[in-house]
Amino acid sequence: MSPDPTANRPTTATRRPLLTAALPAFCTARVILITLMLGVALSLLLTLVPGLGADRWARFGTTLWLVTWIALVTVGILCAGHRLLDRLPLPALLAVIMLVLLAVTAVTSVIAFQALLGIGWQPGESPGRFVLHNAAIALVVGLIGIWVFSLHLANARQINARSEAELSALHARIRPHFLFNSLNTVAELINTRPEAAEQAVLDLSRVFRAALAADNVSRLSEEIDLTRRYLELEGWRLGERLGVEWHLPDPLPEAVLPVLTLQPLVENAVRHSVERATTSRLIRIECLAGRDAISLVIENDWLPGDEAGEHDGNGMALANIRDRLAMLFGDRASLRAGPVEDRFRVKLVIPRREPEAAKGTGEER
Repeated sequence: MSPDPTANRPTTATRRPLLTAALPAFCTARVILITLMLGVALSLLLTLVPGLGADRWARFGTTLWLVTWIALVTVGILCAGHRLLDRLPLPALLAVIMLVLLAVTAVTSVIAFQALLGIGWQPGESPGRFVLHNAAIALVVGLIGIWVFSLHLANARQINARSEAELSALHARIRPHFLFNSLNTVAELINTRPEAAEQAVLDLSRVFRAALAADNVSRLSEEIDLTRRYLELEGWRLGERLGVEWHLPDPLPEAVLPVLTLQPLVENAVRHSVERATTSRLIRIECLAGRDAISLVIENDWLPGDEAGEHDGNGMALANIRDRLAMLFGDRASLRAGPVEDRFRVKLVIPRREPEAAKGTGEER
């Protein structure tokens, strides 16, 4: 008998909120591209001030060069120190970002001033005033950025609260569904195989101890253990009609996913394939571990019309699982389903690393 999968499960008191870390992902190409575009816009704005005359476009090139270097170096420092900065409280984080921006602006301005002198530039101000002038611009831009970021963070918190409410509602729908289907299994066993009923009830109690004690997320190993117990229950009822093949790496990769994700997908395969057959039908469950993602593939023998029951009462809608994946992983996870030759395949892809939503901000709730 395998150990109880709920033994080491975090309690509700240690659950993390879904809100992601405050610091944006500066290491991504999207953030770098947006930063460069904002730098071009700022350079163009500074160039359009009146009084520059014929030097306007020369000023634009110089300003763009300076702003680009300041932006790239600042983003690079924030990217390199992302893990350390994420541990800071929000006020300290914003203060550090502002100090980094001002320090980079000052150093870059000194280097730019000397470089421009070397190519014959005639400055209209002293080096000190040049640095202070650029630092003042950086301060204003930084304060505007903090204000915009505060609006973004407030909106993210509202979305997080709404997502948690929706996730709780989804769980409230999933667990009774699982309960009723499992009780039907035990009821059929009592009528057809009373000698197996006692063992089935014991298996069912262990399954529900895991399912009802579950948090928002579950370890991959726990999901697989829960699915194994479910298939053992169905094996009592379906007998030789149910064939199962497991293809799992050893050891299993570390990952988390929304609770009760794998079992409903396998349940769909049982309800829409094995139950409809009079001969043995095979369900194949495979886990493929990549460097950044994990793929879970569930295949079953396919008959025309098997997928039509996706949304009926015998199985949980795939759209429901997609919603929960989106709440936890955003667009880093996917779920695809459809016939492939003579089999019906469901492929679930989740990030290998723990999602930021599961890490939270370090505060307990």
